[in-house]
Amino acid sequence: MRSPQLSGDTLTECFLHHTRAAPDAVAVFPGSEERVTATQLAESSLSCALGLLDHGVGPGDVVGLLVPTDARFLSLFFGVQRTGAACSILPLPAGFSDPQGTARRLARILRVAGVRHLVLGTAFEDLGALLTEQVPGLVLIDPAVSGIGGARKLPAVDRDALSVVQFTSGSTSDPKGVMLSQSAMAAGVLACAVSGEFSPDDVFMQWVPTFHDMGLVGLFSHLLNGADVHVFTPTAFLRRPARLLEYFAEHRGTVITGPNFSYEQFVESTSPELVAGLDLSAWRLAFNGAEPVSAETVERFTSHLAPAGLRDTVMYPVYGMAEATLGITFPRPGTPPRILSVDRTELAAGGRVVPVARGTRAAKDVVALGGPVHGLEVRLVAADGRVCGPGELGEVRIAGPAVTSGYLNSPEATAAAFDGRWFRTGDVGFQHDGDLFVTGRTKDMVIVRGQNYFPDDIEAVARELPGVYRKRCVAFSDVAEDGHEVVRVVVEADPRKAGADLETAITAKVIQEMDFTDVRVHLVKPRWLTRTTSGKWQRSRTRERLAELTGVTGATRSHSDRTEPEDTP
Repeated sequence: MRSPQLSGDTLTECFLHHTRAAPDAVAVFPGSEERVTATQLAESSLSCALGLLDHGVGPGDVVGLLVPTDARFLSLFFGVQRTGAACSILPLPAGFSDPQGTARRLARILRVAGVRHLVLGTAFEDLGALLTEQVPGLVLIDPAVSGIGGARKLPAVDRDALSVVQFTSGSTSDPKGVMLSQSAMAAGVLACAVSGEFSPDDVFMQWVPTFHDMGLVGLFSHLLNGADVHVFTPTAFLRRPARLLEYFAEHRGTVITGPNFSYEQFVESTSPELVAGLDLSAWRLAFNGAEPVSAETVERFTSHLAPAGLRDTVMYPVYGMAEATLGITFPRPGTPPRILSVDRTELAAGGRVVPVARGTRAAKDVVALGGPVHGLEVRLVAADGRVCGPGELGEVRIAGPAVTSGYLNSPEATAAAFDGRWFRTGDVGFQHDGDLFVTGRTKDMVIVRGQNYFPDDIEAVARELPGVYRKRCVAFSDVAEDGHEVVRVVVEADPRKAGADLETAITAKVIQEMDFTDVRVHLVKPRWLTRTTSGKWQRSRTRERLAELTGVTGATRSHSDRTEPEDTP
């Protein structure tokens, strides 16, 4: 396969180089049956840029995009880039059912980002009317915006100018916009392409939304490298994951991205008979990131799809975040995933890595996430500020040209995020034999009697019991009404399988495995628990919703008194 062809000091330079180097490379949008070549994209983005200039968009502006991910989205995104302005792709759940609440959430983002121009798709006209009421002076622009003239009318694009302001749908009353400059975006897509050994010969497919860093940077690191890309909507995947896998096989796909739960969906939605009829021998990399990578998922996915020709090197666990312009650590492509079993008590309470045999009572299986991507530095720092050695637990910190300069219009958050030139990720992990293992987030640690526990360890114990709906549960520590510490486990109960003793069984199992003295289990209906768009459980939101549901956090309700589910993408 050919080596990466990416070239340019800014994202805009990378784009223009791509249109010249791979004029026939195509972006396909199966949902709308659209196809656009690099040459066509060069022309349409220029027309968009000229039209945006006529609307007053220019260097220093942040333009909001609320449009479907289709061919026009690419023209608009790169059109904004060519004006010298930045894009903020607004997070919107698929099939949102609360326009007023959605408008309030998006209006907070628009105000924080100082957005004066919003490109609004026709499907969101009602939402646009609500936004103009809440954001005075907001100018709505039709996605068909165009202008006349040549590229000479466009301003020069500065390498330090903002390119992207990345918000997430998890943002609440205090949304933070990650600032990514033109040069950071170029460094980020190059890091992914080099470390993932991407090629113009790759065939890339994605369904992750472009308002998420995995969706946006993952797409551009292939598109701008000259590869053919196939872009589905998130809804298409969520409704029919098996169909996407069939499409991927039919088109000899080589790379796909998604969070851990998406690979579970591929397994659960495909029968052995369907798998036997697929040819997945061209598949090179299945990027698994954005949420904790499960050792069980890694092994199930590989064994389930092996009859279709899937190699044991395809599953590709990675670590990244928007603040790094996606990639932080990647494994070496072509190597099987590495799973390490460690003593979970020693790791959480003592911060030490003690390898144990898989399957033992105290074993915690963790998946290696590789080493630093091209151009990035990574170190782990202990609570006392000391740089960790191998096998010591600490916070992951990063530095390099792809790392954000901070949060837009939020100097306090920016100052808190940096220790000198090192960005504090908030993630906790350790290094072992050259690989990074991420074990959780500092703010999510469960603390009982002064001892630290990883919430996913508690959840792993609870989710395996019969009657838990799709293994969905969330754990966190809390304080009961009498002031003593408790561990709460919120579990989605499958009404077809859950017995009356499910709550008792989960309580007993968690107490036995984790050696806790007070565990409170709360059963809720399927799909009640919420995730971020990247697939992470919203533990703090679960705490809030549980308090709303029960009146007081420590109270419990009967099975018949549960609320209706809240669907999330």
